[in-house]
Amino acid sequence: MEKQLSARQRAKLEADEIWDLYDENRMPTGRTHRRGDPMKPGEYHLDIHVAIFNSQNQLLIQQRQPFKRGWPNIWDLTVGGSAKAGETSRMAAEREVCEELGLKLDLTGIRPQMTLHFDEGFDDYYFIQKEIDIQELKLQEEEVRQVKWVTKEEALQMQEEGILAPYLLLDAMFTMSRQFDCRVFPEEEIVVRKATENQLASWMNLVEIVQWNFPGLETEEALGTYRETVIRNMKRGTAICALSGKRVVGMLLYSPKRNQLSFMAVHPNFRRRGIGRAMVKQMLEELDRTRDIVVETFREGDEKAAAPRAFYRSMGFEEGELCMAEGHPGQMLVLRGSFGGGNIDGAHITGRRR
Repeated sequence: MEKQLSARQRAKLEADEIWDLYDENRMPTGRTHRRGDPMKPGEYHLDIHVAIFNSQNQLLIQQRQPFKRGWPNIWDLTVGGSAKAGETSRMAAEREVCEELGLKLDLTGIRPQMTLHFDEGFDDYYFIQKEIDIQELKLQEEEVRQVKWVTKEEALQMQEEGILAPYLLLDAMFTMSRQFDCRVFPEEEIVVRKATENQLASWMNLVEIVQWNFPGLETEEALGTYRETVIRNMKRGTAICALSGKRVVGMLLYSPKRNQLSFMAVHPNFRRRGIGRAMVKQMLEELDRTRDIVVETFREGDEKAAAPRAFYRSMGFEEGELCMAEGHPGQMLVLRGSFGGGNIDGAHITGRRR
């Protein structure tokens, strides 16, 4: 049975809550404020929110009691509240979690992932990953009606229906919860497609990152010539890119006339995710599979040879004749026209960055 406090009891509890005051730069003023009293201009206090996610990236949410003065009966983040006088942000977060859920958290060394400014203060948000059996929680009856785990889709649907508090950044919280550092760009779905000149700037940005691995791209003049080559390929539809959002993280050029893979590279932060295989698979759909398909790479023993040679071997390429590429010793690798090589049709892109 829910424990409903009288209006007088709730008012007394609030009147007993004292906050430290801060200036606009979040510097303590040395003054305090009693909750419920009007705040003066230039006075600010500290709020906190804790959002707990499990390993499936589900968010633990609570339903506020229907007799709460603020947002009654509405679903909310895991916990939220105001820091009391003498408390740091971390101390307030630990206390609120313990009071409302009966759960003891040690947030030593953990800083809030973000801070939002509102009219009367600062609101620190902590995103915590923890496995919790909600049946073992001891809910604070004066505050919390019930709790449950929700997916991002369920949470956004609840917001749309008007039964979950309207946090503007709710969608982003599910992404930020998996970031060690919330300043890292959110991970986007990788899309492999034909490249157009809209991707040229990002393509060349990636080339500057990997140019050390390609003989003949060492100078500005060489990069300028390469850029013109890329534009020609984009115009005739023989340039393939992998996109993370609008950023090019993989690139491939090929020649239908020579039945050749001419150039391929993957961003160092996006390797071992199947991007190279996915780009090659798309290229093969447009080359003549009855003829040998060739690619130039480093010779065995070259310090840069191990990774590309292993990759092409996994795709079914075999060793061909030796050659020179931009004055550097190389070797042609060949995917035979019979196509009896690697499991290219099984190419896929994984979701985790390594």
